[in-house]
Amino acid sequence: MATRTAQAIVVAGTTPTYHAATATTGDKVLANSRTFVHIKNGSGSPITVTVSGAGQTSYMVDNPDKVYTVSGTDAWIPMLPEFGDPNDGRLVTFVCSSVASVTFAVGRI
Repeated sequence: MATRTAQAIVVAGTTPTYHAATATTGDKVLANSRTFVHIKNGSGSPITVTVSGAGQTSYMVDNPDKVYTVSGTDAWIPMLPEFGDPNDGRLVTFVCSSVASVTFAVGRI
């Protein structure tokens, strides 16, 4: 599992740095209302990206995982503050169902 730092998207433009998705354990990024993960799916088949539910609701029930389907070639997924694990420095974990030909970049506006 790798922890990635979001690249700042600046007015002059930003060339994104893409990383190979990590199998099984996934990857982590700091949850923030201005942070997004850009998933590039080169596999030709739909994949799912599961964002781990962290923490609990006000009723002390575990937050559910959030699942996104990437049926095309790419998708932008927000890394909302609610996704952050309060016991892991507000990091959010996301796991791709397939990592063959799947890369991602993390950007912050």
